Amino acid sequence: MKAVVLAAGKGVRLWPLTENRSKHMIPVAGRPILEHVVSAIRSSGIRTIIMVAGYQDELIKKHLGDGRKWGVKIDYIRQSDISGTASAISVTRELVDDGDFLVVYGDLLVSAAAIKRVLETYRRKGRKQTVGLVPVSRPESYGMAKTSGEWLIDIIEKPQPSESPSDLANTGIYVLSPTIFDHIRATNRSGRGEFEITDVISSLARNGTPLAWASIGPLDWQDIGRPWDVLSANASLLTRTKRSVNGIVERGTIVKGRVAIERGATVRTGTVIEGPAWVGKGAIVGPYAHIRACTSIGRGAVIGNFCEIKNSIIMDGTHIRHLSYVGDSIIGERCNFGAGTIVANVKLNDKTVRMKIKDKLEDSGLRKLGTITGDNVKTGINSAIMPGIRITSGARIPAGSVVCEDIVQA
Repeated sequence: MKAVVLAAGKGVRLWPLTENRSKHMIPVAGRPILEHVVSAIRSSGIRTIIMVAGYQDELIKKHLGDGRKWGVKIDYIRQSDISGTASAISVTRELVDDGDFLVVYGDLLVSAAAIKRVLETYRRKGRKQTVGLVPVSRPESYGMAKTSGEWLIDIIEKPQPSESPSDLANTGIYVLSPTIFDHIRATNRSGRGEFEITDVISSLARNGTPLAWASIGPLDWQDIGRPWDVLSANASLLTRTKRSVNGIVERGTIVKGRVAIERGATVRTGTVIEGPAWVGKGAIVGPYAHIRACTSIGRGAVIGNFCEIKNSIIMDGTHIRHLSYVGDSIIGERCNFGAGTIVANVKLNDKTVRMKIKDKLEDSGLRKLGTITGDNVKTGINSAIMPGIRITSGARIPAGSVVCEDIVQA
């Protein structure tokens, strides 16, 4: 069986992280989301992957190549007209041959166990098309399944909690048969103006086509649709990290718990790293820095003296030097934070932090959430960034500034 991975979209809701990369290439725990997906597919036993790419596809190809590094074979096909998941699947018709095939959305944090569960259910139910479902607490954010025993009856998109047919959400993991292509051709655009595979599957189920469903545990699946989901995914993966200290760790440092330090990284004297955490090749941390739990420090990054980083992703090549604090934040590549830059992550009224997503304020549900920046952002000394602020790539923040609104133009 072959796997089809959908990785063509941009990820507008994850702006500004997606200004220079697709959402699938955002790093969590030191590796792009898409690399984690490929590894999970490989661990499930599938060795051939058809990658449907589009936005910034050259970055995907450069990173994953032909797949040999991960023990798989990757063939690429471009979705030129990015118009929905059904449209993305349709472009693979000539590559999947005549057999049933696995589909996985490329912007998920998904374990090999989740994929295996879908494949096992597919085989146990007589090789019927199968949909993975997972229990969720907010049905208004997902396509919710109506089931009858072990069969899928319908998928209702984003119902209110009182109207949801179950607590089971569509995961974006399927086993489909080649007959799906004919049904895709007969499907109309959704209310969002896209061709949705969930519409195709719902139509099949309502018209009596047997569709099995597989139960996936909530710890084996996570949707990554908003910036705070990226932080959650990073923390989740880091908690599974094995302790591995291969870099240079100077005397007088403290490295506690599940901490991975790549060869070529340097942790200088007086620094404290509390796991789970990851420090990439070529990074320099300290002296006298404090890296708190659930933090990833990218390759070639520099965290200077008396800096504190907590529950954050600091991407490759970023420098945060001298007396700065960054908490619950994602900082893009090659940024440079001047001395004394402070990222606030808690509101004075102690309410949950809201962030503007596609011009609409959304409640993150988090009491602590800092900033999300694009690449090449620079701050002057003694700058302060308030909770829930997003900053576009290339922005320059003058010394002594207090940033209280999103910066959308450099």
